[in-house]
Amino acid sequence: MAATGRRKTRKAGDDGSGPSGTDLVVLAPEDLGGGGAIIDSAGAPAGPAAGFDAGAAAGAAGGEKAAAGSPPALATVPDGSAPVAGLTARVASATFERDGYKHLIKAAEAVYSYPANGTRLSLPAQKMLNFMIHLAGSQNFANKLYRLPKRVVRGNHKGNERIFDALKEIFDSSLVVIGPFRGRRSRAELRILSSYVRPEEEEDSDAADIHFQFTDAFLELQRTSQLWAKLSGPAMVKVTSTYALKLYEIGMQRYQMDYPSLELDIDTLRKLMNVPEGAYKDFGILRTRTIDRAIAEVNQLAPFRVSMPEDKMKRRGRKVEKVTLEFLAKDEEEAAETFLERERHSAGRRARRIGKVEQVAPADEVAAEAAGPADLGPLPDADDVHALWAAALHALKGKVPGPLLAALEPGRVEEAPQGGRRLALNAKSAVVADTARNNHWPTFKSALASLTNGLITDVAFEVAAEAAGKRAARPKAAPKA
Repeated sequence: MAATGRRKTRKAGDDGSGPSGTDLVVLAPEDLGGGGAIIDSAGAPAGPAAGFDAGAAAGAAGGEKAAAGSPPALATVPDGSAPVAGLTARVASATFERDGYKHLIKAAEAVYSYPANGTRLSLPAQKMLNFMIHLAGSQNFANKLYRLPKRVVRGNHKGNERIFDALKEIFDSSLVVIGPFRGRRSRAELRILSSYVRPEEEEDSDAADIHFQFTDAFLELQRTSQLWAKLSGPAMVKVTSTYALKLYEIGMQRYQMDYPSLELDIDTLRKLMNVPEGAYKDFGILRTRTIDRAIAEVNQLAPFRVSMPEDKMKRRGRKVEKVTLEFLAKDEEEAAETFLERERHSAGRRARRIGKVEQVAPADEVAAEAAGPADLGPLPDADDVHALWAAALHALKGKVPGPLLAALEPGRVEEAPQGGRRLALNAKSAVVADTARNNHWPTFKSALASLTNGLITDVAFEVAAEAAGKRAARPKAAPKA
């Protein structure tokens, strides 16, 4: 989960924003030859891309403000020039080295694109594409054959047929990027994959890899991008609808801006959310069947809240023509609840979302023992650990001395030697660690177990210097070439 604090305008390279121009220009088909720039923002006529209104938003280099509610401006790479890695490529490479697949970097241009010719990408295909893009980012989007471990995208499903069906979907698809070109609305269609490998005998081995290669045009779009979305891998895989996934991606790209809102006409909104062509023509039905449900799911899993205010809808008569989506960062209490929801089992999540919690009868103890230890899912990332600690501080207030709590900082969640998981806390000194361990260890354990419904049942107290040494000794994740 991303950090919960609102980050205002900062220098480029500190967040998911970068230099942005005022126009989004798409080259004509005849300009796409030669492997040069796919999208060009130089010499563009004035005017925002169709479907988006101009305003002010954070993210321009040097503290300048870009257009709020507008799509990201795309970088220019002249034909014949050597490839230059933009901010997105550099952030993706550093993020992969540090976090592996816990955080995924996706160019904003890809976030605001949609499948061509009214086609749709299934939810598994969209999730797989995000993992594939992040893997390519670890190599600065080099034009090469990539290997993605099946275990990254397969989850709990043990078969391979869904993987290669999703890969075939991506191979058969093109993405549309829209913007003004020479005074008129134009679009570029970019093929995503140039090739992929599907073995004749598909083994069920976790060690097997997915082999694929992106097209030059798609890589150029990612490589020269200056704006990106930082997605949480654990949160993304829990999303259950294509509509919610797109809304989550857009929110992760915008919610930490100074003006985190986006105005869209209804046709553009339908395309971005991957609504089937011709379906839900009435806005009221579109809203109840897709938008409202997607908003509810995203608000349950994301570090921000998304809303679509009634008073900001633009109408012609009774017909709604434009809507505004607002993405606001959650406070500490909401972020802590989001972390706890992500750690809970997916069964009952929809019931909790609509306020109807079902009572589940306890399983037979003998059957539970035969089934072995439960799969607790991936370890929480650093942002989740800070959210958990914020919730724990509220629970421990009045039970543990305030100065002692102030001398402790969240470190990480790790597998406990005796089974289960524990929270490692960094103490400012050995005296603080000993005091917490000897006098308050049961209190910490009880609070954490209560907050996480038994997922985290222990706590360890480490001196800050020792914790840093352990992190340095831990091997880094090596990118798969």
